[in-house]
Amino acid sequence: MADEQKIVVEVPSSSGHYSPFPIPQLSKLEEFKKGWIQAIALPDNLPDLAYSLVSSVAIPALLSSCWVSVPMPGFIRLGVLGLLAIAGIIVMYLRQSVPEVKDILLLRVGLVAVGVLLGI
Repeated sequence: MADEQKIVVEVPSSSGHYSPFPIPQLSKLEEFKKGWIQAIALPDNLPDLAYSLVSSVAIPALLSSCWVSVPMPGFIRLGVLGLLAIAGIIVMYLRQSVPEVKDILLLRVGLVAVGVLLGI
């Protein structure tokens, strides 16, 4: 009898986070909005905020500089312009469907525009 293993069963206390009722889940639309709000929001700490703002200007500046100076075939330029058009449509859709991100989205698009103008 000494060789038998003991089975320990933990029972949640009534004062804990256990609830016998299911927690209501967010709808798919609310999860979509919450995900985009978290993705577009500016970081809370200063180093991440600085990195985010600088990269929003520097990366488009680098890409637009390459666009102007590196010779590329016409079909590649057309493909990139098509992708930019699709990205613009997505930004306009997000602006209308998630009004909580309108100001921050406008700031981010403005920083990207400044970066593109600096690169040209």
